[in-house]
Amino acid sequence: KDMLFIPFKGENVDGHRFVEQALKDGAGASFYQKDVSLSENIEGPIIWVDDTLQALQDLAKAYLKYVNPKVIAVTGSNGKTTTKDMIESVLNTEFKVKKTQGNYNNEIGMPLTILDLDKDTDISILEMGMSGFHEIELLS
Repeated sequence: KDMLFIPFKGENVDGHRFVEQALKDGAGASFYQKDVSLSENIEGPIIWVDDTLQALQDLAKAYLKYVNPKVIAVTGSNGKTTTKDMIESVLNTEFKVKKTQGNYNNEIGMPLTILDLDKDTDISILEMGMSGFHEIELLS
């Protein structure tokens, strides 16, 4: 019940098809895009949003502000993961550090990393990848 289900509309599959099952399986609530028809079978709290990806990103921004860690953003063409891991290995000797897991460095992975921060995190090391123009701006 402490989990929020966030469906995304993909090219081939619309995650809204799984909201009913997610709520039955124990999700406490689900985001739901206003432009998607709601199935009559869905029972549980629905949080209506214009865009589920934007809502996820907004939630992560608010949580980051709440936790308020120092943030180190690692960007670039090559070596981001290695650099992130090296920074973390140095800083975690003195601080509570949380870093991007694997290469969760896109518009979905980075908000998930932020939402996984413990409330007492001192430093967050965020790996920021880019596959198109202005993506770093969106992630920051």
